[in-house]
Amino acid sequence: MSSRNRNSRGPNRNSGSTQGEEAAIWSNIKEELRTMIEGVNNSNDELRGILAQEKYISKSKLSKDSSSIDIGAEEAKLDALLRSGVKGADVSKQQIDSLIETVTILRALVKAKEDAESQSAGTSSLGGRERPSGLLSSGARSSSARGLGQREKEREREKEREREREREKDRDKDPGSVYEFDGAGDSPVPSPAGNHTRKLGGSVGGSDRSANRDSVPPRGDRDTPGKADSVPPDGGLGTGTALQRARNVFLRGQDVVFKPKPTTSADSTEWMLGKVQQVLGEGKSRRYKVQDADPDLPPDQRVEYRTSASSMIPLPPPGADLPELEKGKTVLALYPDSTMFYKAEVMGAEASTGKVSLRFEGEENSVTLQLVDRRFVVDFRN
Repeated sequence: MSSRNRNSRGPNRNSGSTQGEEAAIWSNIKEELRTMIEGVNNSNDELRGILAQEKYISKSKLSKDSSSIDIGAEEAKLDALLRSGVKGADVSKQQIDSLIETVTILRALVKAKEDAESQSAGTSSLGGRERPSGLLSSGARSSSARGLGQREKEREREKEREREREREKDRDKDPGSVYEFDGAGDSPVPSPAGNHTRKLGGSVGGSDRSANRDSVPPRGDRDTPGKADSVPPDGGLGTGTALQRARNVFLRGQDVVFKPKPTTSADSTEWMLGKVQQVLGEGKSRRYKVQDADPDLPPDQRVEYRTSASSMIPLPPPGADLPELEKGKTVLALYPDSTMFYKAEVMGAEASTGKVSLRFEGEENSVTLQLVDRRFVVDFRN
C-alpha cells in the first residue's frame, strides 16, 4: 500500500511517519480480522450445539424410554447453551464494529495522503524552480483526514434524517395508531456495554425474585394475535382511553415496561423492564432515556435507549393497591428470573402472597404455572 503512494520525484520528509502509521493500523486490522473470524466460527459451533440439543430433547420426549432420560437436566444444558450463544453473538458484533471503525480510519489516512500528493504534483513548479514534493506538512494531511471524517459523519446524519422523515410519513398514513400520539418513534442510544440482548436474572423496584437464578423465557410464536379481551378495559394499570395512554408523562427514576425500536426491519424486539434515566424536551417532542434494568451489570454499564411514551408502560410503585385480575384475561407479564415481558393468560391468584398465577404463551402444554408479582402484570400490548 505504501509503495503505491511513494513519491518518485524526491524525498518526502513526512512520508516515513505516515507510512509507519498506516502499516501499524493495517497490522491491527489483520489481527482484529483473525480474532473476528475465530469468534464467528465459535458462534456457529455454539449454534450447531443448540440445534443438536433441541433435536435430542424432542426425540427423548417422544421415545418409549423417555422415563430413563432426565429431561430437566437436558433442558438445563440447552439453557446454558442459549446463554453462551447470546454472549458470543454480542462479542462478535463488538469485534465487527471495532474492525469497521479501524478500516474507516485507515481509509481516511490513505485518502488524505493521496490528496496531498495530488496537490503537491500540481504546484511542483514555481518560478522556473521545482518545489520539493514533501512541501505539504503532516499537519495539512491531518486536516484533510479530519475533513474527510467530518464529511462521512455528515452523510450518515443526512441518511438518518431521511430515515426519520420516512418514518414520519408512515405514521401519517396510519392515524389509527394510538400509541404514536406524541411523535416519532424510539431509537436506541448505544452505551459502553454494547448492544442489548435478553438479560436474565434478578429484579428491580423491590421484587422478591431471586437474583441468583437464570431461566430462559418461553419460546413461543410471538406473532400469534391476542385474544379478544387483549384490548385494555377501563380501570387498572395502563388502562383508560387511547388519548390518556398516549399522554402518559413519565418521571426520572420511574420503573417502566418499554419496547426498544428494532435496528432493522427484519429484527423484532420484546417488552423489557427498565428505569427512566432522563426526560428530554416538552410536549409532543418529549423523549425519554430508559436504562435496561439488567441486574447482571453495574448501573454504569447497562444499556440506555432513547424512546417515547408510546413505547412505554408505567409500573405501579411497590406496595400499591391494585385490582384483582379476572381469570382468562390476556396480559403482559414479567417472566420469572428475567427482565423480559411476554404475553400470558391469567389462571388465578395466590391470596397469601398476592402473586398472579400465569400460563405464558409457548407453555400451553406445561402443567406448571408461573407466579408473578401483581405490579409486574400489565394490560397486554403488541
